[in-house]
Amino acid sequence: MSQSFFFNGFPDFHQRHDAPILDEFRRLAKRQSWRMKDRDFKEIRRECLQAEFEYHFGGIEAGNKLAGWQGLCAELGLSHNIPSIKQCRKALKRVHVNILDLIDDRRAGRQIERYSSARALADYTNEHKRYFPLDDTQGESLIKILLKQIR
Repeated sequence: MSQSFFFNGFPDFHQRHDAPILDEFRRLAKRQSWRMKDRDFKEIRRECLQAEFEYHFGGIEAGNKLAGWQGLCAELGLSHNIPSIKQCRKALKRVHVNILDLIDDRRAGRQIERYSSARALADYTNEHKRYFPLDDTQGESLIKILLKQIR
């Protein structure tokens, strides 16, 4: 399996594809001597997470192909026969998933866990501190559709 775009920038780092993305980022950060209090640490982490999301899910939007959107809907437990991209987007807006878990579950080949409500997702996300960076999310992109404001 190839590495995500982010990890390709570190040819001596051998990513474990089934390990959680934050564990792999921490392992790389340690190897690179990055520290959380470093000025650029959060920016590098954001780049890593966004690149990993793009690696796993970017192809769905790139071709804007109905089959890709239907596949994601099916992967998230929705119908795989949704007849249009617009209807797939609408259905996905009602899905509550943690983006970091979505990436990790895809990496590990596991069933993706969904939450029954935005509140249940927020409770889980806050309790486990599994936040995905909000910046640079535009328009009706897939990530924008799946991201929920967590309070």
